[in-house]
Amino acid sequence: MLIVNNDQLCLAGIVSLEEPCDYCSKTLAEYPLILSDEAEQTIYHAACALQLATEILVDLFTFFHPPVPYTRLFTLTAPEPAPRREGGSYAVNGS
Repeated sequence: MLIVNNDQLCLAGIVSLEEPCDYCSKTLAEYPLILSDEAEQTIYHAACALQLATEILVDLFTFFHPPVPYTRLFTLTAPEPAPRREGGSYAVNGS
């Protein structure tokens, strides 16, 4: 969630802009701030949140597409679609 004023900051559980950012450890001196959607509801500077997201994306890309000479550990594939039944209805067996 984007935090742009004191009311939103208080709703996020932060009392003051003097608290440190969990990413860079500098004070949350000015808006805008970003509230994470994790259970702990961590608050970051907007630039820190962007840097953290970029690092996660790079790590995920490297994990699924490792550089040479490493090979992939996993390959993601889409599941096979279920066969269509004619008439669009299902047969029900019962007494």
